[in-house]
Amino acid sequence: MTYGNVAGKIWGPPDGHPVLALHGWLDNAGTFDTLIPLLPPNLRIVAVDTAGHGLSDPFPPDIAYNFVDCVLGIERLARHFKWDKFSLIGHSLGGAMAMMYAGIYPNKVDKLVCLDVVRVIPTKTETIHLRLQKATHKLLKLENAIIAGPETPVSYAKAVERCVVGTFGSLDEKACDVLFKRGLKKVEEDGYVFTRDRRLLAAPLSFIAKEHQLFLAHKVTADVLIIKFSEGPYFEAPEDYEQHIEALKTSSKRVQYVTVDGMHHTHLRNPESVAPIISDLFKDL
Repeated sequence: MTYGNVAGKIWGPPDGHPVLALHGWLDNAGTFDTLIPLLPPNLRIVAVDTAGHGLSDPFPPDIAYNFVDCVLGIERLARHFKWDKFSLIGHSLGGAMAMMYAGIYPNKVDKLVCLDVVRVIPTKTETIHLRLQKATHKLLKLENAIIAGPETPVSYAKAVERCVVGTFGSLDEKACDVLFKRGLKKVEEDGYVFTRDRRLLAAPLSFIAKEHQLFLAHKVTADVLIIKFSEGPYFEAPEDYEQHIEALKTSSKRVQYVTVDGMHHTHLRNPESVAPIISDLFKDL
């Protein structure tokens, strides 16, 4: 990616089937640390920290984050690794971006796994001006805070508390320990700051209409596996995404939807509940 250095982790043999794993908003590549070791050993899985997350470089100060940039990032990585055909595993925001990419480049994606997400939450035309106002104001506030000085360090326990509360209990202390290997930096005795770019806390400055996403869903030819977790505020009502799932069936020969008990980070906290389902998707490779 041309904005700077990209950090990541790699599992599996160099000649294994290529898979790109994309984490969710404010997480990092560590979100797959407990899951990937349980997947088939013939997969060459590359999990990356997307821009401004984990150990990857942030965008320059004068460039705002746009979640659609993840699509550009996927294509850059595919070209870097010289992957003509590969699979995608994405959690939350990573899954939404993987879904979009699979519709934009249907001939490049053979397997698509979305964890606790079906697609980007659509933008409603009647409220887009309000959302853009809110996003702009919050981003400028965050930029001013960054100019004013570095974040105030917190204790490790306080960082854990923030993440547990901020995810409504989806993360626990053990899961935080995993994510903090890439997501937290010690700056003083018992003083830590998060490695992610603070500007990521602002809402995105671009949005995607439902009609556009449905059009892309019709183009997806990959085998699709959607695993939704049953608990917590991240769970979307079926009527919100049933139309998208039906659209996927237009060109895809396999569209599987599975519900698994747990909260938004179940793939990290209880990977045994999802690994067999994902492994079944890759059994024909």
